[in-house]
Amino acid sequence: MLNFLEKFDTSRVGIANQARLEPQKPAIIMGDVSVSYGELDSFTNAMANGFLSLGVRPGDRIAVLLRNCPEYLMAWTAAGKIAVTPVGLNYRFKSDELAYIINDSEAKLLIYGEALEEVVQEAKPKLEHDSLDMICVSNDSPAGVMSLNRLLAENSTEPPRVDSAGYGVAPSLIYTSGTTGRPKGVVRGVKNRLNSLLGYAYSFESGYDDTMLVPGPLYHSAPFAWAAFSLVLGNTLVIMPRFDAEEFLRLIQTHRVNTTIVVPTMLNRVVNLPDEVKGRYDLSSLRVITAAAESFPFPLKKRTIDFFGEGKLFEFYGATEISVVTRMRPEDQLRKPGSCGTPAMGSHIRLLDEDKQDVPVGEVGILYVKSPFLLDEYLNNPEATRAATHEGYFTVGDMARVDEEGFYYIVDRAVDMIISGGVNIYPAEIEEVLYRHPDVFDVGIIGVPDTDWGEKIVAYVVRQPGAALDEEGVVRHVSENLASYKKPREVIFVDELPYSPSGKLLKRELREMYKMAAERA
Repeated sequence: MLNFLEKFDTSRVGIANQARLEPQKPAIIMGDVSVSYGELDSFTNAMANGFLSLGVRPGDRIAVLLRNCPEYLMAWTAAGKIAVTPVGLNYRFKSDELAYIINDSEAKLLIYGEALEEVVQEAKPKLEHDSLDMICVSNDSPAGVMSLNRLLAENSTEPPRVDSAGYGVAPSLIYTSGTTGRPKGVVRGVKNRLNSLLGYAYSFESGYDDTMLVPGPLYHSAPFAWAAFSLVLGNTLVIMPRFDAEEFLRLIQTHRVNTTIVVPTMLNRVVNLPDEVKGRYDLSSLRVITAAAESFPFPLKKRTIDFFGEGKLFEFYGATEISVVTRMRPEDQLRKPGSCGTPAMGSHIRLLDEDKQDVPVGEVGILYVKSPFLLDEYLNNPEATRAATHEGYFTVGDMARVDEEGFYYIVDRAVDMIISGGVNIYPAEIEEVLYRHPDVFDVGIIGVPDTDWGEKIVAYVVRQPGAALDEEGVVRHVSENLASYKKPREVIFVDELPYSPSGKLLKRELREMYKMAAERA
């Protein structure tokens, strides 16, 4: 097995070590807030002791519902100090979505931001455990809810003392939507946690003294992983509360940023800024740009390299379940259009047909991967785990081909999954909501190419006989029940949807229908 710990001086690895070596060094910067490594270590000791005072014990899980902020990373660090598993929640979820994950994970504690009070209150009646403790990140928390400031003030900053025998380090648990419409909990054990984080750092050329900029939401696995290995290495981590193209450039200049992780949609926003805006900023410190999470159109890739310079752009293909699978290095970006690179981090890849037979070079098959960094299982869902596993290899359903040089090309994302703005969106969840509308007889959700978002959501809807449902009504119904990014960007009303003889909705035909209509237009 690959051992990336050998690539680094482990005496310098970890927040506690960094707090001892360079306590004044900035660990996390967001806006006007700067947290040093010494403060980070003390704050997270107090937070961990506070969790223990509320009855949280090794092996338990806690839920974290926060927008990007230093406290998000503090909660993760504090949980790790007492062998507790944190579960990140998407702050754009509605109450049903939140309640499902809190219930499924059996979280003992919820940490949430003051701005999310309303959705938390809406979710409370749907929780299966009335005794769920809550901590609010605010100066004035609601009645009956502990404020984080009070928790920190009332607990010791000394390292927590807890009997974690039998637990060691808690496994990770990250929820990722499944094609059935319900989120699935991805469980990954502890045996390779530090090894995998250092593997990301090594594979994408990060060192001890970098300044890392993370503009994406930390509840996503990739931005969080990059933030985590940055802190493990003692880097200075700059986080954005939300992405803004010009602010992204300003932060690179202000903090002399060396590395960053983005989705192509962000780069599209940057390169389309007016020339006079792009020309204001000194970006000479930037050494590595890592792009992932969605397709990267070749014209955008060329414009990105033209603007930021050659030798900086990395790319990878992966998923929460399978970690980083392939890596595309800067020298291959322009000579291999459409490729996501070659196997990375010990990945062994097979492309299989429907009969689980290997396909020849150049032909498309379902991508299966075996590596030291796969998930252990889907929480409470052994059937889904078995269905995605074959002879020790795992798949998230993506279709790919490989060329004679061993470069892989993703030709279709997981069966129906839509990736818009770097966010995974599963049509079945939206369809389930729309089926509840009294005026909807049938519905099919697809993703189609979009120059701005990568893909956009299109709803094909069959109305109930005599119904007068319009596009606004469809979009409003989705927005009232799901996170706003899951609403359709376009609604097309049809008389019927295409089905196979076995009753399977033929979404490939819907995509072809949309493509033909767009070409005619």
